[in-house]
Amino acid sequence: MTMTRFRIAVLGWMLVLGLAGGAAAADGAPEQAGDRTLDLQQCVRIALENNPTLLIADERLHIAGKDVSDAWGGFLPDISLNRNWQKSHRTDFDIQTYQPAIVDSILLRDLYTDDLVTWYSQVNLPAGVEDQTIHTKYKDWNARASLNVFAGFSKISTLSAAKHGRKAAEATLAYNRELVIQNVLTAYYNLLRYQKLEEVAVEARDQAAKELERTETYFRLGSAAKSDVLQQKVRLENTKLDLVVARNNVAKAFADLAYVMNMPLAERFEVDGSLLETDFAVEPVEALYGEALANRQDLRSSEEQLAARRADVTTASGNLWPQINLNGSYTRYNNESPYRFGSQESESFSYGYSISWNVFDRMRTINARSKAKANARIAEYELEQARLNAQVEIRQLHNSLVEARERANVSRETIEQSREELRLARERFRVGAGTALDVIVAQVNLANARAQEVQARCDFLIARAQLNRAVGRPVWRSGS
Repeated sequence: MTMTRFRIAVLGWMLVLGLAGGAAAADGAPEQAGDRTLDLQQCVRIALENNPTLLIADERLHIAGKDVSDAWGGFLPDISLNRNWQKSHRTDFDIQTYQPAIVDSILLRDLYTDDLVTWYSQVNLPAGVEDQTIHTKYKDWNARASLNVFAGFSKISTLSAAKHGRKAAEATLAYNRELVIQNVLTAYYNLLRYQKLEEVAVEARDQAAKELERTETYFRLGSAAKSDVLQQKVRLENTKLDLVVARNNVAKAFADLAYVMNMPLAERFEVDGSLLETDFAVEPVEALYGEALANRQDLRSSEEQLAARRADVTTASGNLWPQINLNGSYTRYNNESPYRFGSQESESFSYGYSISWNVFDRMRTINARSKAKANARIAEYELEQARLNAQVEIRQLHNSLVEARERANVSRETIEQSREELRLARERFRVGAGTALDVIVAQVNLANARAQEVQARCDFLIARAQLNRAVGRPVWRSGS
């Protein structure tokens, strides 16, 4: 190639690069997501505010707290106050009436005063029939109290089961909260992932456009074939399709993030891309098992459920023991009826105790105790299974962390290698020692390497958040 031809090629190349850069800036900029920016802390706060799962767990904790109050109530007496007032009108029909009449008299001397006294003999003679109406009023009030002082230890076990149930509800709420935060982090990192992949797709498209312009220049200068231009055009169209797919993935990822934030119809907002920076540190897996068994809230909830079910066994055995109750009452009443027994107004006070022992209840207590023991064994098996699942989950997430770290390391090396290969392919094509296909392959390799590095980084961050939850650590802290 003569010096003049070389100078023309260089000038043409510079012109092409300038035109291609201007075209890419004009029609290749990604769509704007909006003016508002939400960082991860804000997204987590919004997600925690009105999450239905957390609201349900909170209501269950409220119910568990009321169960504890009910259990404490078993140690208190039952007290009742009653007030009665009654007025009645009774009419008896065709009642025989009588009229007194004197039928005889006798004169007697009083032994003390020596005076003569006349004594009369009187009888009631029928006077006719008539209707009689009787008006009566009755009122009273009374107070009663009873206290169960022994019920076969069932009250103590009921209180113990209620307390364990409340602790289990607290642990479940805490674990669900960490799950919500984990879901937000996963959706947030996925949105960052697809935004970075969109940037890779934009750069690949811009690069393909530049290569097409460069190849067309070479073709006009006679140093490239028509097939090379066609190959670069196909490459450019493929990168445009990849960009469309990348932007669709960004839209889907944003919808996923809005959904876990309980805002499915939220307007588009920006996210903080600096969160993708990480040191790729991985802890030894052996120390994580014991930490999970000690700190995981779902395991703690299962442990409290087991303790509650064991207390239910004692509760179900309560009827095997005698029942002892104390009772007392006070009553005061006023009865104006002519048919009353005793005085018109009176009061009474009584107290005592009762002991009852149901020696045979058709096997209901024995069966209830057997079912309670079975439920306790089920809770024990479920706890053991949850511990096994936690160990398997930790191993899998730890493996994912290690794999993502290694993929990121390989991707970084591959990016450097692909850049060098692209530079060499361009140089070989420029001097006629290579083909346009070599340049396209190098472009594809570089874009894939950059995409793999983004994928590995996001996979690592998501796996680390999931591992924190699996171990029982806070999934994310502000400023972390």
